[in-house]
Amino acid sequence: MEELHRKNSLFLMIVTTALLVLTFPGPMMGADIPSVMDVIKEKAPVPAIEDLTGGKVKIGDLIDKNNVDLVKEYVSAGIHEAIRQGMVMRIGQQIPREMHVPDWFRNMTKKNKGKAVIDENGTCYYEKMGVLWPGGLPFLEPRNGLEVLANVKYGVVPDDFRNYPNMMILIDSKGKPYKTIGMDHRIMYFTSRKTLPPIGAIPGYEEVGWKKISVMTSPHELKGLGQYNVRYYDDSKYYDTGFAYLPAFKRTIRISSTTWQDNIGGSDLTYGDGQGLQEPYSDWSFELVGVQYMLLPEPKSPFPVLDEKGRIDKRLEFDINKKYPRLGWAIWPVWVVEATPRIKHIYGKKILHVPAWPYWTPLAQIKLAEIYDKQMKLWKFYLAMMGDYNVTEKCVTDWGLFLPDLQTGHMSQYW
Repeated sequence: MEELHRKNSLFLMIVTTALLVLTFPGPMMGADIPSVMDVIKEKAPVPAIEDLTGGKVKIGDLIDKNNVDLVKEYVSAGIHEAIRQGMVMRIGQQIPREMHVPDWFRNMTKKNKGKAVIDENGTCYYEKMGVLWPGGLPFLEPRNGLEVLANVKYGVVPDDFRNYPNMMILIDSKGKPYKTIGMDHRIMYFTSRKTLPPIGAIPGYEEVGWKKISVMTSPHELKGLGQYNVRYYDDSKYYDTGFAYLPAFKRTIRISSTTWQDNIGGSDLTYGDGQGLQEPYSDWSFELVGVQYMLLPEPKSPFPVLDEKGRIDKRLEFDINKKYPRLGWAIWPVWVVEATPRIKHIYGKKILHVPAWPYWTPLAQIKLAEIYDKQMKLWKFYLAMMGDYNVTEKCVTDWGLFLPDLQTGHMSQYW
């Protein structure tokens, strides 16, 4: 009898445990999911969407307006609206954290950890005010919005780069392309240089952050239209210097402070929308909303989205004709910052989504920027697309962006 009673008790315990697992699967499964801060501290890799959804969503699945609720916790308001309007999300995968930036940048970040100081305007220095930041990511665990944006401004990986050939495609509300603009961009960093000589800062230009030149290469009526900008290390002390060249008049004119709010060649993009927020940060206030897991474009696509001549790969699928490229999406740890303009502006606010360390990226660190109009209604969003893996530099690469107008339905793509 005692043996029978023991077996019955064991059977009841097994049944009860099974019922608890079936009835309360979330807490049981969630116990093994690392917190976002554990990921940032490199105690654990970022979880996959399969882990976060309890197996309801897997790599290769398509997310559309019929099943978007499965991932609603991990998409922003703008992405949710785009899916409702017809965008389709392909679930991709994250790559190991060590593959995101070159080893030398990781080593520099660890070497300078805890040595960044920042003033009330968001200008970052090394150990004490006035000493230029030498490189690496300044704030691994930002405490406020200014520190997150200091990472964006001073945590750029390359010293110089050129984006060419580029093309911007304008899409109408039915998803049909109606105009293509060719462009050439070059940026040179004058301080915090890390690998290209002169290391540190170019002598005599310690107050300059970067210089940029952008030129239209096509169509004929825009060819030669160019813009030259200088961004200073402390943009609250020295405001941007800029000039535009007008080929039709063969004249160069100085750019006013409002040029950042002008659109580029009739597109949905303003000059200030580049890289999520390209305007001087001294014109904006930043509030840290929080840190969370989010679905953003996967860091390495299955194939390069552009071929060697800069043309869109034929294997890339689109939805709503040629409007939304069907990108792969993966889970990232993300800092969310609300940015509001201090000056008279066409925008009411932007919600910025910035990947957290160690899932940093060399360029376009603001992966998603949701843009609200003056009535605080969601207007459009900027999304940075990822592409092939740079084997030589051992880092992920950006392949452009798209910016849809959610109120009118048209779209601008930048490749």
